[in-house]
Amino acid sequence: MGETEHQGTVTRLEDYPERFRARVAGRVELVRISHAGMSPRFEVTLGVERSKPLPPAKTHPMTGMPIAETGEDLDDTADVSTTEDTPTGEISVLDAETGFTSRFSVTKAVSRVLFPDFPPLKPGVRLTLIWLGQHQVPGIEAGGYLRVSGMLSTREDTPTMYNPRYEIVPNM
Repeated sequence: MGETEHQGTVTRLEDYPERFRARVAGRVELVRISHAGMSPRFEVTLGVERSKPLPPAKTHPMTGMPIAETGEDLDDTADVSTTEDTPTGEISVLDAETGFTSRFSVTKAVSRVLFPDFPPLKPGVRLTLIWLGQHQVPGIEAGGYLRVSGMLSTREDTPTMYNPRYEIVPNM
């Protein structure tokens, strides 16, 4: 990983993991569509204006599927680097000598990922957004302003998000 240099802008990502959830806002600079006969792929280059890491996705206890994120904004100052106790259930224990039952509440300390105090992507960095299996993504065009969230991968030379959730922000 280390430093990424892209058009004169240096980004330090070594304090972040190779893959983590992030929310990014910026302007669409370039849109690329796959050729006919190739696998469908819609690719966008986003000029980053703001970014922040997100806590790991919470999963549904029955299915294990990620719960959809709601109410996350780039201006929120939610702490993503704390440890919290999560109740995991209660246990009943029968004491054989006395015949009494004791109930114990069990909690598990869940530590969240510790992120640095600075945003993962500095303003001006290019982020590649890729929607696999799509010939077109409705509403996304060059010059538009987007807010995207998803798994940010920093393994390549250019930071990349595959199939991100997106919100088109109207021009002000």
